[in-house]
Amino acid sequence: MTSQPFADRLAQWVVGLDTDAVPARAVEVARLLVLDQLGLQVRGTTLPTALPHRRLVSAMQARPESTVVGGARTTAPYAAYVNGTLACSCEYDDMHMYASHVGSYVVPTALAFGELLDTPGSEVLTAIVAGAQTMALLGASTSLRMVRNGWHGAKVVGTFGATAVAGRLLGLSVDELTNAFGIAGSDAGGTMEYEHGGGDVKRMHAGSAGRNGAQAALLARDGLTGPATIIDGDRGFLRMFGDTDEQPPASAWEHFHIVDTMFRMYPAIGSAAPALDAARRLRGQPTFDWHDITEIRLGLPAFAVAHGASVTRPTDGVSAQFSTGFSLGLYLTRGTNRIADYLEPRLWRDEDILSLVDRVTPYATEFPADWPPLSCRLEIALQDGRALSHTQRGFRGYPGNEATTDSDFTTKFHENVEGVLPREVADRVVDLVHRFDHADRVGALMPLLGSGGDEVHL
Repeated sequence: MTSQPFADRLAQWVVGLDTDAVPARAVEVARLLVLDQLGLQVRGTTLPTALPHRRLVSAMQARPESTVVGGARTTAPYAAYVNGTLACSCEYDDMHMYASHVGSYVVPTALAFGELLDTPGSEVLTAIVAGAQTMALLGASTSLRMVRNGWHGAKVVGTFGATAVAGRLLGLSVDELTNAFGIAGSDAGGTMEYEHGGGDVKRMHAGSAGRNGAQAALLARDGLTGPATIIDGDRGFLRMFGDTDEQPPASAWEHFHIVDTMFRMYPAIGSAAPALDAARRLRGQPTFDWHDITEIRLGLPAFAVAHGASVTRPTDGVSAQFSTGFSLGLYLTRGTNRIADYLEPRLWRDEDILSLVDRVTPYATEFPADWPPLSCRLEIALQDGRALSHTQRGFRGYPGNEATTDSDFTTKFHENVEGVLPREVADRVVDLVHRFDHADRVGALMPLLGSGGDEVHL
């Protein structure tokens, strides 16, 4: 007798998930992801990198099922495509050690289908939880391997996550969702060559994952089939992307992984966050001038040294946001890490910033086993002989970090939509999301972000 295929077991978990059995903290994180995502999608409409995607979908003149943030309506899969791309354009979305980035990959799909089907808020949040669980279970044994091999893990597992979300909201059976995962596997992929080779294509990875996952669910509902062994087969996901046969342990299925989501408070690669928190801490000590810095030693987990810390000369917005050294140089010379700063070509070549980048010496170090993996040790040596140091345990936005308050998420939302949404509209969106899990229908939320803010009630 053969063992149950991973995809079939995963489909059973997603379809059988009882909304009433989802822990309160998992629901709360899903709700915070919605608020975070909407702010990022609105901000994304102001960026030139989003224009090709918006124009492409507008030219299709497709059936107006779901709202595209910033205006227009299109089919649910393509609303997920544009809105996911908008959210990913800022490099400011959440992070997860297994799932990479949950929000940009599952929330746009959940909101697009939630709007189309006018689904209760509690069910939309449950679908987000299911999508996050799917991504985390797939990434548990593969996330670091994919980074090492140059695969963009979020794009790969995010395609399956979006499939789970759409399948759940469409009411697929276990067999249909298993087929949907099999279909999604043929559309999963995406390399990380953008880190060093440049290009804006990384911005669309979340959107294309959402579109492909949504289409996989719709095709399976209409009878298309895919291999049930898409995950654990000889040529399945685990082996092809992760070089492994290792599956997550039984305990991983019992834990709601969405609660481990990390929220970014800086629009930069996640491994830069603890370094920036540490720099803020040191800057608050007896003052020093950045010109007097002789060396910055930065202790990071080994994977972070090979990831963002290896980028030292930005050539575009993506590589600027992926450079930990550039983030430090930007903050220490200018005192800010705004999205606009990372996207300003003049600053990629700024001699002051680059001189500080060259003073950063990253090195691999280990932290206590009970510490968050994304921690750091920052040491700044000054010309007058002083040596400032701080060891940063995690960062603001990390689960359980006491420095993160509920108001931080609302503040981040308002900062992202400022100048784009009228304040009264932004306040209404915040209010609606705060009571999202009690809404009988959520179809009215997204039009607030696409119609200029006409009054709509849930």
